[in-house]
Amino acid sequence: MEVKRVRQRRIFEGQPIYSMWLREQIRFFRMKPRVIAFIASPFTWLILLGVPLSKLFPGGNLFGGMPFFAFIVPGIVGMGLLFGGTNSGVTVLWDKEFGFLKEVMVSPVRRTSLMIGRSLGALTIAILQALITIGLAVLFGIWYGFQISSVAGFFLAVVFMIIAFLAAVGFGLTLGALIQETEGFMTIVRVIEMPMFFLSGGMFPINLIKGIPVLYEIQFINPLTYGVDGIRGAFTGTYLLPPQIDFIVIVAFAVVFLFLGTYAFSRMEVG
Repeated sequence: MEVKRVRQRRIFEGQPIYSMWLREQIRFFRMKPRVIAFIASPFTWLILLGVPLSKLFPGGNLFGGMPFFAFIVPGIVGMGLLFGGTNSGVTVLWDKEFGFLKEVMVSPVRRTSLMIGRSLGALTIAILQALITIGLAVLFGIWYGFQISSVAGFFLAVVFMIIAFLAAVGFGLTLGALIQETEGFMTIVRVIEMPMFFLSGGMFPINLIKGIPVLYEIQFINPLTYGVDGIRGAFTGTYLLPPQIDFIVIVAFAVVFLFLGTYAFSRMEVG
């Protein structure tokens, strides 16, 4: 009697995760236009948005007592995390169209490992861009009033960045798995991203539109609101919401979106 042995997969598959992470890095740094845009984006937003508007709002009364430039830097960081996270959905669709996704999904590897590796790869790139943005902001902050309050605050801000990015990744993967068309995905994401940014407290305090009921309430169901406020508070020591609320809510959003993204990714048809 022939005995068939069933090889059980390990719960943590380090090699597939590392391979997907490494592929994301190699693919990113081989695309020169993308690298140029990656480096130029922080300059663009800080110089063309942060510096001019700081001249228009010289006082800090509207922005929790801080200069406008210091107020908007965490918003620019949060915007980069949002765009980078949601774009993870379109990379899945590209891999699906070019057949790479089918090749890796038929291998004896958990789909969750593939998703973790991709997400960590995108996270590495997004955090690197965020650090470039912060470094430039500190340099410009000599003249425009941005500085990091403490070393502990810097590391707390990085924690908020990671959690906020993971929430955006889960959101992007969920949309990518549901829409499954690159053109449709890009159209819908672009419609969603900018309102999420403008209604996150990244450009102006959330209580500034208190007289517009619908938009005011939408801010509190926007995960980026809590991510941006957590990053800003960690950097400057000034929170618009209680820091415990920021942390709990952004973690909850990240868990929910990652669960939905993992489920959608595992159910995605690649044939």
